[in-house]
Amino acid sequence: MPVMKTTSTFTDVVTAAVRTHFDYTKDDIFNMIEGSELFNNYEPDTPSEQISGMAGAGYGTLTVEGQQYGSNELWREYPKAITIRKYTSELAWTEEDEHWIMKANEQKRLMKLDSIASNGLRPLIGNVNRDIAKMFYLADGTTFFTGGDGLALIDSAHTIRKTGATQTNIVTSNPALSTDAVQTAVNQMNRFKGMNDVQLGKVRNLRLVVPTELEATALQIRDSLYGPTNANLGLQRSSQSFMQTRGINFDVVTLPEIGSSYSGYWWLVDLDRAKERFLLGWGWKPRMEQDRQIKNGTRCVDASTYFGPHSVGWQQIVQSTGAGS
Repeated sequence: MPVMKTTSTFTDVVTAAVRTHFDYTKDDIFNMIEGSELFNNYEPDTPSEQISGMAGAGYGTLTVEGQQYGSNELWREYPKAITIRKYTSELAWTEEDEHWIMKANEQKRLMKLDSIASNGLRPLIGNVNRDIAKMFYLADGTTFFTGGDGLALIDSAHTIRKTGATQTNIVTSNPALSTDAVQTAVNQMNRFKGMNDVQLGKVRNLRLVVPTELEATALQIRDSLYGPTNANLGLQRSSQSFMQTRGINFDVVTLPEIGSSYSGYWWLVDLDRAKERFLLGWGWKPRMEQDRQIKNGTRCVDASTYFGPHSVGWQQIVQSTGAGS
């Protein structure tokens, strides 16, 4: 991976004509990890260890007096090895640059060497955000993640082990984001079954995940008490307050790293199910080496992160492309 050269930046800092130098890095989208609440932090013991889950036993068997008891068993999830990816960033400057920057304090310039070097971590936060977003907008393909059943995270034919029957976590007809569409997705999630062919408990802790373009619509759905937008106003069934009457904690998560090509996509994630199904595996979080390397008068600061988003099963999420197909 190429070194992140800071030569042009330092040229401005040490030029006598440039008296003030502002740091605009605060304006980019690398400020914090977005969407981390959707995943449970996990530290694997090996770089490609397999992760699985287990569903309970199925229904009991109707038995008459003196008859052999019906057999039962626990059903496991499809195991899947976690994929950990390493991202790195290196900032480099010369000893001459450092010399003149130290002098710059006397000339009342605002830029300091430490503030430049500290930006080495920010691109790595961007890498984390981008891979979290990929887990969603690439979820209906296998280019980024493939489930233990060999299918994409979002698929129309997830197989139930006990019966061989299939279920889909694509919202019916891929509707555009709306109050009714959210309710369709909630009802669909409430019918999901585990590998034992037993229906899961109702969703209780929902997050509506959207790209930047749908944020206003998502917040309107969350906050508007009445709707739809016509003369026949009734209670808006997907509002936060109405969801609470159903015992559902409902909120919105916006992922800026989802590209504009996916501006109509939206997802529902149940955080309760996601606790043991959506994992953010960490080798280590974004970190910067303590020692500055010096070679041929050039000083470097290395930063890296080692992580990977992962899913066990699929019952925690539904997706709509918003295309209406």
